[in-house]
Amino acid sequence: RQPPFNSVNKGNSNMSNLNGGNRINPLYSFASLAEAIKHPVQTVQRLFNWDVEEVGLFTMKQNIVEVDGQRQNHGPVPQVTHITNNEYVPVSGYKAIVRSGGIPGDEILHVAPNSYQIISNAQFEDVVADYLKQGCEYVRHGTFNNGRQIYVQLKCPGMLKPFLIGGTDAVDALMTIVSSHNGTLAYKNLLNMGRLFCNNQLAMLSRMPGASFVIKHTKSATKRIEDVQAQISAMGKLARQTVESFELLNATPISRWENEQFFADLFGMKKEIRISTINGKEVPSPEPVYSGKALNMLEALHEAYSHELQRDLGNTAWRLLNSVTYYVDHSPHIRESRREKGYHMTGNGATIKYRAYTRLLTQAQSNGHSQGWEPS
Repeated sequence: RQPPFNSVNKGNSNMSNLNGGNRINPLYSFASLAEAIKHPVQTVQRLFNWDVEEVGLFTMKQNIVEVDGQRQNHGPVPQVTHITNNEYVPVSGYKAIVRSGGIPGDEILHVAPNSYQIISNAQFEDVVADYLKQGCEYVRHGTFNNGRQIYVQLKCPGMLKPFLIGGTDAVDALMTIVSSHNGTLAYKNLLNMGRLFCNNQLAMLSRMPGASFVIKHTKSATKRIEDVQAQISAMGKLARQTVESFELLNATPISRWENEQFFADLFGMKKEIRISTINGKEVPSPEPVYSGKALNMLEALHEAYSHELQRDLGNTAWRLLNSVTYYVDHSPHIRESRREKGYHMTGNGATIKYRAYTRLLTQAQSNGHSQGWEPS
């Protein structure tokens, strides 16, 4: 096992134990005792009671000899008759990303090339602290896939404030900061739009300048604060644009009979001639039909559309979008074990929700029946 990749982070963890769960931020450490007397020590509240580090990988090599003693050979032989010893040798070019401290869980989180650079929980918490210092409020944090992905959600009052869709349906905006320890998710900030009373969430993906840049842990404190302020502003602008698009969806009627085709296209369901076994004989369906799996999914989606949380939204594109977000976020048709791995927030479910949004928005913008809606 090799020494930790970043001994500074390891040291921070030790300081955390001496400081009641708060970790001293290295960006605000002082070069001399005189400076320390002049300025109070600033701390960062820890979100996670564990961190990650890099260690070397080893594989077992078996040294084998023949029993008759006529010949000794290191490595595979046609007939293995006796194993004399096992030797561990380093794996060239790769390393393991493992838990360090806290609840053990799954110790090995990832096996990666040596070029892979980790973003530690400590670094992640430092960035979160910068947002909190600018007035953002902590909402929740957590992990997916046994700690392989981490996230925190924040509210930024005055910049990402609640909105009403159609004057009645409350929508809130959350900033979601995500990262991973297994290479599945790059560090990024997302704008999550959610209905307040049912907790449906839709991650907005944008190429807007400033909405997705990375605030590097190595930047100066002043520069990081400037970046935080710029990103909060960019997120606020994106939130306001998103609410305008939600208003358009709410003003766009879509007949219930159109729902099935929308769901089928969104999830890639196709009707085909299907073979059934009847009385021991294979019988083709008289016409193209959906598979049993597709029919079950369609039933769950129709139930989401008819759920009491959506009933008052009318037959609109907004209601159709919320039926998809409800299905992904809450429907029992989706196994909870998938959500525990981030399916609904960072995985394929989040992609499906955003794809539903873009398709419905395109339809609302192109079909011209948005009941006279005009952007502000």
